[in-house]
Amino acid sequence: MTARLGVVALAGPNNGGTYQYTLAMLHGLQHVAGFDITLYGDRANPDFAELGYPIVPFEETRWQQVTALAAHRLHLGLSDPFASEDVLLAPIYSLALLHTAKPYAFTLHDLQENYYPQNFSTWQRIWRRETYAALLGRARRVICESRYVMADIARSFDVADERIKVIAAPPQRQFLTVQSDAELDAVRQRLHLPRRFLFYPAQFWVHKNHLRLIEAFSEVLKQAPDLQLVLTGKQRDEYRTVMDMVDRLGLSRSVVHVGFVERDELQAIYRLATALVMPSLFESISIPVYEAFLAGTPVIASGIHGIPEQVGDAALLFDPTSVAAIRDAILKVVGNEELARALTAKARERMLKMTPEHYGGQLQQLLDEMQD
Repeated sequence: MTARLGVVALAGPNNGGTYQYTLAMLHGLQHVAGFDITLYGDRANPDFAELGYPIVPFEETRWQQVTALAAHRLHLGLSDPFASEDVLLAPIYSLALLHTAKPYAFTLHDLQENYYPQNFSTWQRIWRRETYAALLGRARRVICESRYVMADIARSFDVADERIKVIAAPPQRQFLTVQSDAELDAVRQRLHLPRRFLFYPAQFWVHKNHLRLIEAFSEVLKQAPDLQLVLTGKQRDEYRTVMDMVDRLGLSRSVVHVGFVERDELQAIYRLATALVMPSLFESISIPVYEAFLAGTPVIASGIHGIPEQVGDAALLFDPTSVAAIRDAILKVVGNEELARALTAKARERMLKMTPEHYGGQLQQLLDEMQD
């Protein structure tokens, strides 16, 4: 018998990693059997429309979220927008789930506020705590992408291990498509990319650790003067602080900021890069690491939180709080082609299991459990 599955997809293109995760889940669900799937989200989103699922227009404003949480705390029921479904899945949380009688699972991506409370206002910390506690209290299952986050959830909210499912989503498969030398060269020319460069695709948030990377890169140039550093990210948050350091250290000719790039351009940058460097101070899981793995780009990354579990022995890890450690790791990879090749070979092997089909099988098991 076919069951009705509602997928609550509130993330959009401006939501960065959670949007990529949402798309990965939707692609994985194409390999799930026994469910008629309806998507609750933005009907005008071309990525959603391309998947062919029926779409029910759905959004959730902050006011609606506050109302839903307050009503839940006061034991007041609101109308159930998912009443026609048998089971629900949410790639990011929706507070409308607090007012449904249907079994649901949602993904809790991280508890960064426990590690870097200074990155959040008091209101944001309270909101996260109250929201997660309420949703976890009613969820049939909660999904996360690493055992590190699983331990955080169990410890912080006293959730039984059997209710937490560690299911890592694969990255978008466009990084497996072949780009010709002419296409790669066109992107190089259009974005003014250097011949040899490190790549760091990240927004300019404090925990992304750009400042230590810039300082370490200034040291790297003393031994690898032909190397450059390419950054993406919008000109907001800590962007001006980072660029001021670039100017202060005399690196304006060696650091290239390309801003926002389209998907095909992003894929080309990975393929052209000498290595991906990921110095972040907090990651539950890093999508750029998976993208680099697929593109065949060596990875140099922080040895923190969920990253060691994610990369295994397929990346060179370093202490992101140490400028010297970042410098030494970069020099070790860019100066040793044999090591770089070994890392990419291990990454390729690691990604063989990270397919939409395998992911779909894991989602199938989760959904079947939720109906038992």
